[in-house]
Amino acid sequence: MTQNADLEIKVIKKFVEKAKQDRYIQFISSAKNRHKFISDLSHFNFFKWNLFDTIKKDEEYAIFQALLKNGIANKTCYIISENANIDTKTLDTKQAISETVGYGMGTILVFGDADMIYFENETMNTRFISKKIS
Repeated sequence: MTQNADLEIKVIKKFVEKAKQDRYIQFISSAKNRHKFISDLSHFNFFKWNLFDTIKKDEEYAIFQALLKNGIANKTCYIISENANIDTKTLDTKQAISETVGYGMGTILVFGDADMIYFENETMNTRFISKKIS
């Protein structure tokens, strides 16, 4: 599947700390260097954490509730992931969640036009849902 660089740039501009934005945008803007951004996802520490809530359990329910509460369509999402089987794909949200949660790979599920994201890294039970950013 083809990378959606425009959407990935929106994710970085909305949710990543300002000091790291240019660096990560350069990475994803180059097919040769995109892997540098992807490999950082396993221990990613550069989000604007004030924009996120921790998800403790029942991830699918928590994600769908957050999307519903914020009026975000929840049918499909775009995936940025260390898992090459799903990276750069747009999948049904339920399928994306089932192929992400608990796999221990750095993954971002992008909802809408980067209005909200879900993030999971390789650390056990480290999962976050963003607040809606327009």
